[in-house]
Amino acid sequence: MAKYVRGMMLAAVIGMVVMTVGCGENEEMAMLRQNYQQAQGDLDNCHDQLAQMRNDRDRWHDQYLAARAENDALRGELAAVPEVPEGWTAVPGGAMIALDAEFLFNSGMAVLRKEAIPKIDEVVATIQSTYPDKEVMVYGHTDADPIKKSKWKDNWELSSQRALTVVRQLLDSGITGGKLVSAGCGEFQPIASNDTKEGRQQNRRVEIYVLDPSVKKASR
Repeated sequence: MAKYVRGMMLAAVIGMVVMTVGCGENEEMAMLRQNYQQAQGDLDNCHDQLAQMRNDRDRWHDQYLAARAENDALRGELAAVPEVPEGWTAVPGGAMIALDAEFLFNSGMAVLRKEAIPKIDEVVATIQSTYPDKEVMVYGHTDADPIKKSKWKDNWELSSQRALTVVRQLLDSGITGGKLVSAGCGEFQPIASNDTKEGRQQNRRVEIYVLDPSVKKASR
């Protein structure tokens, strides 16, 4: 009997051990399964991030190619711009030089100062040597201060007379009359603010354009 009881007890202990081991294996498997699912989720996130990074790379590459193409186009445009003499600015169809009105004229006057005539002669020399086939258009400009003391009716009249004075000097210095045009713009085409002394000084100017005749014909 005692032997039987000892056998039963041993069987119970073995069963408990087996059950304990079995429970441990189930818990371990559950943990492994959870870890696997977590790793799988992390891997999926990595795949999504990699796909996004590839999309970003492709977009940045496209932007780089577009920027490079734009840069190449700008380089081409710059290369196509002809060189102009010192002091001149390239414009479509030709070039332009701006002369300070205070250098050319006394305040409120439209008679060229003697000191300005050599500069006009330099302009004529450049036109004859570099732009012999161009038309010459002279535009007078003023600041926005109204006429008060001089004889002119308004800034438009003053700017027109100054442009005409420069045209006549160009004619006297050898430019063919058929190439010359004069116009006054008054204060209506400023290049700087009329709110400051410096800005007003910049706006008082005479611009001399040398342009291909086709430019004027195309605008008709």
